[in-house]
Amino acid sequence: MKFSGLGRFALGQAVPDRDHAVCVSLPTFRDLIGYEEKDNRVQSSVRTGYPRFVQHHRIGETIRFLDLKEGTAGRRRFLFSNAQPCRQAVEIHSVAEARIEESEDFTSLLLPAESPDVDSIASFLQHSGSGISSRKAEDFLLKAGEINEREEISQHKNPEDKIATVIAKAHGPEISKEDVLLGSSGANVFYSLFQTACENSRAKGKDLWIRLGWLYLDTIEVMDLLTNENEQVIPLNRLEDFERIEELFTEHGEKIAGIVTEFPTNPLLQACNLEKIRDLCSKTDSLLIVDPTMVSPKNAKVSRLADVVVNSLTKYAGNEGDVMMGSLVFPRKSQLGRELFEQTAARICPPFERDFFRMAEQIERYENFIESTNRSLIKIVDFLERHEKIENVHWAYQSANKGTYEKVAGENRPGCVASFELKGSFESFYDRLEMLKSPSFGTQFSLCCPYVYLAHYKMIKSENGRKALAEAGLSHNLLRISVGTEDTDQITEVLKDALSAS
Repeated sequence: MKFSGLGRFALGQAVPDRDHAVCVSLPTFRDLIGYEEKDNRVQSSVRTGYPRFVQHHRIGETIRFLDLKEGTAGRRRFLFSNAQPCRQAVEIHSVAEARIEESEDFTSLLLPAESPDVDSIASFLQHSGSGISSRKAEDFLLKAGEINEREEISQHKNPEDKIATVIAKAHGPEISKEDVLLGSSGANVFYSLFQTACENSRAKGKDLWIRLGWLYLDTIEVMDLLTNENEQVIPLNRLEDFERIEELFTEHGEKIAGIVTEFPTNPLLQACNLEKIRDLCSKTDSLLIVDPTMVSPKNAKVSRLADVVVNSLTKYAGNEGDVMMGSLVFPRKSQLGRELFEQTAARICPPFERDFFRMAEQIERYENFIESTNRSLIKIVDFLERHEKIENVHWAYQSANKGTYEKVAGENRPGCVASFELKGSFESFYDRLEMLKSPSFGTQFSLCCPYVYLAHYKMIKSENGRKALAEAGLSHNLLRISVGTEDTDQITEVLKDALSAS
């Protein structure tokens, strides 16, 4: 597939033009706000989107079919891939009047329509990534006779093995396919891992976690959700303040369960001194969990330093933008990480069979795609840094962390993502930009994401939220660009035109 992200896209348009696309067009600033405010005009136009945030129309159809068949209209139904996370959601949120229905296809959780727990369960599904695949819903509807056809996907012999092999190779020669676990999404594999890690650390009397850097929204939420009242999560947003990290290890030592960080972080692409962090964790038997999704593990070889590596395969591996998946890698040299392998494997929601097939098709282009975007992003960043209307540019090789990133990744391996802030009007730039505007990154087509609006909209609307964002260095006018395989001159011209309007 060859698809361009340059041009004008209609509100709600799925990109690519496939029924299970994870990207949906939000072409104007008004559309963006309407999306966050759940405006009916926008919601009625969106049939697909990033699956943990947008209910796919096939999942909605499945819910309506079950409600009609079972006479449960008037109740809220949530579909889980299996019973384990469903029961955990009920337990964590102390849900009253919950009804759980298990079948061979999925598990339903039903609540009274006016239940105060509805929002909590919806958030749990988002953060844990434990909902059903849209392709699973499609298969269910086909079997039930509600639809007549489904998406055609080429079948592959041993697709799971193929995916695990490619991912193992990306991490480096010390990793084999047997060290890789695959799950239904990046969020789900992290959720499953962190749940296991918390249980393991409690048994050892460790009760303090360090969250290093401003991390992806769902990572933050999962850490807060799964730690109990006797545990503490300490956020450290200033990666350059290594003295503070050292102080924590001096003060708490053996009580530190571990550090969770991204390398580099999302969306500011800050890189910590991973080698020094590794030394601190080793001295106190503290777990080091690292997520290199922003640049891919092929670029950032973190497995030699981490106890466990988390990676969303929806990005780079699923480069056509229509399949979700995540991976965990457990380096064999890390006894601490390997302790978590089997229990985590038992918790992960496995990818649906047809998602395996679809990912196996796309991952064949994984290495070449990454090499292409490495070259392209360097050119795009050079343009952005020179432009008079750009305030700041954040990317893997920014001056604040160039040395620390290079120690792990080497030269000229920035991935496909950069973030930038405007001097002029955010709204004018956004409306003028002839590029797909959508969540996600790591696709063959370029896209621009209004990150703070999509990830932290509630914070933008409150004084305390805006203060917290400012302290983390996150401007509400931050834009994150993901460079695809289009000609870099074309991408530059599109950006230049939009900047002229700002």
